[in-house]
Amino acid sequence: MKANARTEQLITRLRGVVWEESLVHNGSRIALMREYLRRSALWAQALDRADAWPFFDIAAAAGRGALLDEALLDSVLDGLEGRGLRPLDPRIIRYMLDFTALPARPQDPPDPFEPLLMVYERGGSFSRAAGSIRIGVGDGVPARSPERYARLAPVEDLGPAALDALDRSWEERRAEASRRVREADQRS
Repeated sequence: MKANARTEQLITRLRGVVWEESLVHNGSRIALMREYLRRSALWAQALDRADAWPFFDIAAAAGRGALLDEALLDSVLDGLEGRGLRPLDPRIIRYMLDFTALPARPQDPPDPFEPLLMVYERGGSFSRAAGSIRIGVGDGVPARSPERYARLAPVEDLGPAALDALDRSWEERRAEASRRVREADQRS
């Protein structure tokens, strides 16, 4: 099966990701992961698949099954091999690619994978640990309840300027926390 334009665009973006994790954009990556979890929760509710949340094959859950040729999926993954993917990444990439192949995608719920792709693009992979998703060193996003995430307000602006502002705010909070720790150490 030949890939459609959305699939080709996703493949191009995936090939541009530097998969080794970077802390440069942690603030925006945390916000983007929360937005992915919110959108994924909306899809999980719509498809009655809360049991599969947060990372699941939405196209398959929608009853469409694997939409892309396995050879194409394997080719994309082979092209990313050795670039720092973590164990969960190939499965998520398959879910993303299958989603792009949906013939008629509703506008609501919104595309769940765009914020997740941006998490990758702004700093590589992430990991899961004990009910949370780890972004960078020490930063986690709880992933315990799709109902909680489905009730969150959407992130309105996913543009570069807004995401960069989130990064600056995160850096300021980290610097302030470091300053307080140093002061506490000096008093001890």
